[in-house]
Amino acid sequence: MPKSGGDRDIESKRHTLAHLLAAAVLEKFPKAKLGMGPAVEDGFYYDFDLKESITPQDLPKLEKRMRQLIRDGLETKGEKISSAKAKTLFKDQPYKLELIKDFSKDKKQLTVYKTGEVFKDLCRGGHTKKTSEINPEAFRLTRLAGAYWKGDEKNKQLQRVYGVAFETKKELEGYLEAQEEAKRRDHRRLGQELDLFTFSDMVGAGLPLFTPKGTVIRNELQKALLEISSKYDMLPTTIPHIAKRVLYETSGHADKFGDELIDVKSHYDEFVMKPVNCPHHTQIYASRPRSYRDLPLRYMESTMQYRDEKPGEISGLTRVRAITVDDGHIFCRVDQIEEEAKNIAKIIEEFYKGVGLWGDHWVSLSVRDPKNKKGYIGSDQDWDKAEKMLAKISKDLKLDTKRIEGEAAIYGPKLDYMFKDSLGREFQLATIQIDFAMPGRFKLTYTDEKGKEVTPVIIHRAILGSYERFMAILIEHFAGAFPTWLSPVQVRVLAVSEKFQGYAKEIAKSLKEANIRTELTEADETLGKRIRESETSKVPYTIIVGEKEKKNKEISVRERGKGDIGSKKFSTFLKSLRTEIDKRQ
Repeated sequence: MPKSGGDRDIESKRHTLAHLLAAAVLEKFPKAKLGMGPAVEDGFYYDFDLKESITPQDLPKLEKRMRQLIRDGLETKGEKISSAKAKTLFKDQPYKLELIKDFSKDKKQLTVYKTGEVFKDLCRGGHTKKTSEINPEAFRLTRLAGAYWKGDEKNKQLQRVYGVAFETKKELEGYLEAQEEAKRRDHRRLGQELDLFTFSDMVGAGLPLFTPKGTVIRNELQKALLEISSKYDMLPTTIPHIAKRVLYETSGHADKFGDELIDVKSHYDEFVMKPVNCPHHTQIYASRPRSYRDLPLRYMESTMQYRDEKPGEISGLTRVRAITVDDGHIFCRVDQIEEEAKNIAKIIEEFYKGVGLWGDHWVSLSVRDPKNKKGYIGSDQDWDKAEKMLAKISKDLKLDTKRIEGEAAIYGPKLDYMFKDSLGREFQLATIQIDFAMPGRFKLTYTDEKGKEVTPVIIHRAILGSYERFMAILIEHFAGAFPTWLSPVQVRVLAVSEKFQGYAKEIAKSLKEANIRTELTEADETLGKRIRESETSKVPYTIIVGEKEKKNKEISVRERGKGDIGSKKFSTFLKSLRTEIDKRQ
């Protein structure tokens, strides 16, 4: 999206702060070699090549010096310079000399920006006129990290200092508070604490192993998708995890993913671990002659695909090598596109209401970058037609889409649903995409009512996208306290003492027979400790039984987040619980 004036102002301040950070580092470490220092979302960073290590204890000192430079009101001035002059100016900075060589090779104009007399940098610009325009209390140096020069692990690793910056101190404090809350909700920590997934060095980085409890969540999500999608006659399929490279060369994915493809060699053939699923589905369609009466054909599948992500980019469940994708492909006639796309939109709405994310979202009409059409497949005519169709569908459904250039997939424009979690972070999840290109590449056809062979259209749809990434989002959104229908354990049963363990077993048995995921604890610890453990485990309901409950054939119920909600007849509680689960509340 284009940046507003306010966005440009804060970006200029962040960029200037990156230069002030470099100035402060050079004062403390005069022999530092400078990498790059751009403004980024929420702040800035700068990379340094140092013999010494910058430590967390150095950050407050660097901050103090930066504040002094801000208050000095230093002017920022830029000038265009020649390659020869730039080389002289940065003769002791090898990384800058490399950039000068790169820019000169690409015939780019070189510019240098000076911050008073304390710092100069090879830079494209975008700064405050004076450092005093920056609020000295509205930034913070936050962390240190390693970063390969130019992002290439073959290059030397530099020391990166990150900072955040805002217009006001209040905004900064709000951001830092949100970051602390994000740490408490980190899916990597909660995933281990709640026993949802794990990783093993013997299995490999980016290859998560889901425990029985984590698998419950995955299965419940898949079950919900199947139930909702079946209302619209989506047909489950099953495809292998490998295919010959020619499949992806034909689809265009071999060029798109390049080095991310994982090759597999057998004794007899060579294969590729599938990076996407749609080419396989085209082969199910192509397996027999199709008539216009057969369409639409709606295939859906939750299956793994694989990409050789760089080790430095792998992170928890959000960036993995084995990706379980909720995928769907509808093969249809042009006159069927509108109805099919609208039905997918209905599936998206129903599913996201069930996970509590519907409402605080917006939809992007993601189209090609008109200035760079080389990265896309298909004719201009088909692209224009698909974009117009999605715009009409969006208008009919009152989606109030925002048109975003450059965000289309390689073979078609799409509607991307952007959802916010409880921390206000935004994620692109569901998508509806019209594809005129791939069916032609695979020579797919159907026979129309006049006996003529016609190329169908593919509508690609994803509801939750990647199960791994979606679970990471849900864990952090709910802080591990999932809705009852998704919770790995829905009820925990506690006896006040060993004397009432028999009654507790009866209650647990009845719950399990009603398909309620139930745990029964032994009465070998104090009741208070067992209640606290149930709360820490984020179990939605804890049933406690003792003498009174056994005598009255009742149960005492504690609800997560509410505490004791009183005694109830077991049948009354079970009916209410069953309704809550079935309605996915």
